[in-house]
Amino acid sequence: MRPKILEIEGLQSFTDVQVIDFEALGETGLFGIFGPTGSGKSTILDAITFALYGRVKRAENGTQGIINSRCTAARVSFTFELSSHGKRKTYRVERTYRRKKNSPSSCEPKITRLIEVTDAGDIPLADKATEVSNYVRELLGLTNEDFTRAVVLPQNSFHEFLMLKNAERRAMLERLFYLEEYGKLLNDRIVRKLSSLKSRIDMLTGELMGYADASDEALEAAKAAMEAALEEKKKTQKELERLEKVYNESKEIWGLVSDLADLNRKEDAHRQAEAAISQKRILLDRAVRAESLADMISRNRDMEAKLNEAQKQLEGIMAVLPGVSEQLEQTKSEYEQVKREAAASQQKLVEQRTRLQDALGIRAEVKTLAERINELQKSADEAESAIGAKTVEIGQENGKLEGLEQRLKALTKESEQLRIDPEYRQKIQLCAVLEKDAASLDKSMDQLAERKSASENTIDELEKRLADLTEKIAECQKLQDELSDSIKQYESGKKDDRDSVMKSLEKLHRAQSVYQVLKLRENEEKLARNKVGELKSIFDERKIRAEELEKTRADAEKLYEICRGKLDECRLELERNTAYLLSKKLKEGEPCPVCGSPDHPAPAVHSGPEDTSALERKLEAAQNEIKEAEAALKEAEKNALVAAESFRTVSGQLDQAIKDHGQKSRDFEDEKQKLPDEWKALETEQIRLRIEKADSRIKGRLKEIEEWEAALADLREKSDKQKETMAKLRIEENSIRTELRMNRKNLAQLEAEMKRVSDNLLGVRRELAEHLEGSALTSAAAELARLAENDRKLEQAEAEIRKARRTAEEAKARINDLNDERSRLNAGKIRLEADISGLLSQKQEKEKRLHELTRGVDIEEGIRQTDNELDRLAQADKQFSLRIGQLEKQYNELNVSKSRLDSSVSLYMESLAGDREKLDKALAHNGFSSPDEAESCMLPKDQQKAIRAEIESYDQESANLKAHRRLLENKLGSRSITEEEWNRTEQSYNELLERSNRSISDCEVAKSSYDNIRRKNAKWKELQKALADISHKYGLYDQIQRLLRATHGRDNSFIDYIAEERLRYVAAKASTLLDVMTRHRYTLELDAESGFIVRDNANGGIHRAVSTLSGGETFLTSLSLALALSEQIQLKGQSPLEFFFLDEGFGTLDQKLLDLVMDSLERLCSDDRVIGIISHVPELRQRIGRCLVVTPPTFEGSGSRVRLERT
Repeated sequence: MRPKILEIEGLQSFTDVQVIDFEALGETGLFGIFGPTGSGKSTILDAITFALYGRVKRAENGTQGIINSRCTAARVSFTFELSSHGKRKTYRVERTYRRKKNSPSSCEPKITRLIEVTDAGDIPLADKATEVSNYVRELLGLTNEDFTRAVVLPQNSFHEFLMLKNAERRAMLERLFYLEEYGKLLNDRIVRKLSSLKSRIDMLTGELMGYADASDEALEAAKAAMEAALEEKKKTQKELERLEKVYNESKEIWGLVSDLADLNRKEDAHRQAEAAISQKRILLDRAVRAESLADMISRNRDMEAKLNEAQKQLEGIMAVLPGVSEQLEQTKSEYEQVKREAAASQQKLVEQRTRLQDALGIRAEVKTLAERINELQKSADEAESAIGAKTVEIGQENGKLEGLEQRLKALTKESEQLRIDPEYRQKIQLCAVLEKDAASLDKSMDQLAERKSASENTIDELEKRLADLTEKIAECQKLQDELSDSIKQYESGKKDDRDSVMKSLEKLHRAQSVYQVLKLRENEEKLARNKVGELKSIFDERKIRAEELEKTRADAEKLYEICRGKLDECRLELERNTAYLLSKKLKEGEPCPVCGSPDHPAPAVHSGPEDTSALERKLEAAQNEIKEAEAALKEAEKNALVAAESFRTVSGQLDQAIKDHGQKSRDFEDEKQKLPDEWKALETEQIRLRIEKADSRIKGRLKEIEEWEAALADLREKSDKQKETMAKLRIEENSIRTELRMNRKNLAQLEAEMKRVSDNLLGVRRELAEHLEGSALTSAAAELARLAENDRKLEQAEAEIRKARRTAEEAKARINDLNDERSRLNAGKIRLEADISGLLSQKQEKEKRLHELTRGVDIEEGIRQTDNELDRLAQADKQFSLRIGQLEKQYNELNVSKSRLDSSVSLYMESLAGDREKLDKALAHNGFSSPDEAESCMLPKDQQKAIRAEIESYDQESANLKAHRRLLENKLGSRSITEEEWNRTEQSYNELLERSNRSISDCEVAKSSYDNIRRKNAKWKELQKALADISHKYGLYDQIQRLLRATHGRDNSFIDYIAEERLRYVAAKASTLLDVMTRHRYTLELDAESGFIVRDNANGGIHRAVSTLSGGETFLTSLSLALALSEQIQLKGQSPLEFFFLDEGFGTLDQKLLDLVMDSLERLCSDDRVIGIISHVPELRQRIGRCLVVTPPTFEGSGSRVRLERT
């Protein structure tokens, strides 16, 4: 991260916009920010942290009181670069906070945004305060506290990292070095995995508890119970089949008998409604006939109503019309009389009102003139008083003016005596400047001489250290080369490749997984194959059984048809015989007992025997045979149906079993295809042997690789340590060379500067001697002070002269103004007197004219009386006009209504006569004597529809009952059964059926229980295996977690180890810097708890806690640590930290330590890192080539200002 531009406005002591260009400021790698106490130096660092994180460390709650009291808002814009993977990106963060209305010290964000600056334009990344802070924290990988402890060290904060507690320091290092992946993230992943495995173990344990009753003993007991239940089921089924034949026939007969009894009850109830239905038939018929007359009756009634209404209205009009006509004529006569009287008096009233109106205007004019005369007289009196006052004031001003002119003459004479020759003044000023330059150059020469001596000593010391270090580097390089050769030689002797072995191991693990699944699939396929065999045997048995029973059913059906034909033949023969016997008894002329006819043209004949009893016995025998055949047919049909259903069930089960077997076989083959090609043709047991052999071989190879890698790792560790030592020596060598180069460069600059200053000093002294030659002056500065005092007096005298002249001019101007004002007042007075005279004449003329018009009468009262009389005449005319219009309108409307009603009455009477004739004929045709009788027979449509539906329903029910009786009698024939017989048969059958159902249920429950226990037993074994595998995994992860937390109960020992190693490296680098700054007196180390301690080399090497260090010692130690830490920081593990700020702390150092610190900072700065310091120590400003000078705010209201200085 490298800063580029910072803009500040309204923040703390800053008011106007101030821009800081860090690119120009950091050209040399080291710059300083200087200014007096309170000038606003630290505010620059506050602005950076405020821009990035929205907080100022010194402010309460981060934002309290940060806005300048003369501003309403604070604005900060910070542009910086980040380098990542060789590419640099530029970002700009802007924040504007405004003051809250009701809280002068509080503020709130107004504009906040983070922008990526590209060549194509700005790209907004975030535009809310919290989002910007989070985005910056994500970009940098640092919190606000981390940033102010390791990058920007504000006042009183540079020692915070040194004094942090171990836990806080470890958390900060975890963020700074981006170790979250090995810290909290790794621990969280392990915790999540353990939680997942623990949940799986708990779930498996819970499932196993549900399979606790799935033992082998329970399985055998369930099997025995199933076989006993099956035997009971078969026994009960046989008894049920025997009783079911009797039950079915009894059930059929009882059903028919019950239906016939219900039918008798329904017919009785049906007959009871016959009379009501007949009455409704008559009612419906009369309603239909009356409904056809409804329209004619309605029209006749409407016409009668209209005729009556028209006659009534006509009588009312004829009673009113004569009175309206007479009233209209009388009103017109009265209106003509009023019009004549009004015309005679209206002209006189108008003339009288006009005169009074003119008099009213003249009276108002007289009043206005009187008021104007009074006003003008008052103004004239005021003007007379003002003229007298002005005359007195003019006299007083003339006296003051004479005194001012005398004072002005005396001051002018005094100023002429105090004036100095300009050439003499310029000469003295030049001499004073030369004296000051000479003194400054003398001081500079002394300082440069001291710095040159110190630089020469430093160069000698650095050259000696560089020579010693070069020898050490050569020795380390030799040892490093030897280790590199050993590593190359050992690597060339590598026997096997870990990646290849791990791939083989992974392949083996996959094969092991496939083998486990394959074994399970093989068992499943075997079980499915056995099941298919069993079902095929059952299928063949049930197929043969179904075919046999179907044949039996067909034979029974044939026998039933034969018996039925035989029965029909017997019945026909008996009927013929009966007819023959009846025909024998017929006599000619006597009615037939069957058809009632007296004629017998074709009597029945019979050629067989005439024994009726023999035919009846033959019929009875045929009936018994058909009953037996029917029973046998039903039994055969039932058995065939049960066998066919059983056959279909077994067939479906066999089809499903064959499909399952095929699927299991395919699953087995599919799983086998996942094995290596060379194992696909092997049997399962051969695969197991191959896996065990391969596992043993791979473990041997892996052991050899691990031994070889351990030896190689040992060599590499030694090589890495040597490289680290070499890197440290190289770093130290580069540091010394850089420091030596800079010191030599500084020495040459010092020598050139001393020569330049010496030459300037000689020139200044020579020029000063030339200017003072021939003069008695000993000090140009003292003479310049005397001239300054003389100038002060001259300036004071001239100021008084200017003041006196201004006062005199003002007095003259006031006198002229007063004379002009008095003249103006005189002219105004004259004009007022003339105006008053003219207005008095006008007033007298107006009063005379007013008397002529009014003749002593009150004007307003006369106008009011005249207006009242005119209004009365107009109102009377208006009332008569309105009344006549109303009467005319009423008369016309009555005449129109009379004509209309006369026509309507004639039309209604004619139409009513024709309608009455038609209605009488229609009533007689439909059997009604009057319209009232017809209307009384009318029914609503809904009621007619309901009656018709009721009649139709009754007729339909009658037909249905007759048809139902014929059907039941045909089915029942001569069969019958009593309720007692049926109840006994039903009870016996139900008891046996319940026992059969119970045996079937018990058998199914026993079979289901056996199957369930068998499946649960297999699942129990599977769960036991899964629980063992997951418990093993859980133990491994738990062991890893215990290893990570193994040391002193820490949250993560692994991250502690990594952070401690990084901290030791930072401490070693800081110790090197501290050693240089303190001239090898102090060394920074870590104690057993990874806390910082200092070894005091000048005091026998004793260790001291950092809390016992003095202020200067604490500053040096903290500075070394902060510089080392900032050098190691990689933002987000990718971007180097390219700048470092330090605010104050230098005031605790003496001059020698200050020089050492500055020398160290100059050596550490480079193109890759810029170091900035903030201080008010003047000696630092002379050592730094680029300075930002901060000017404090003034009492006039201007805020802090900045400017760049280059030396």
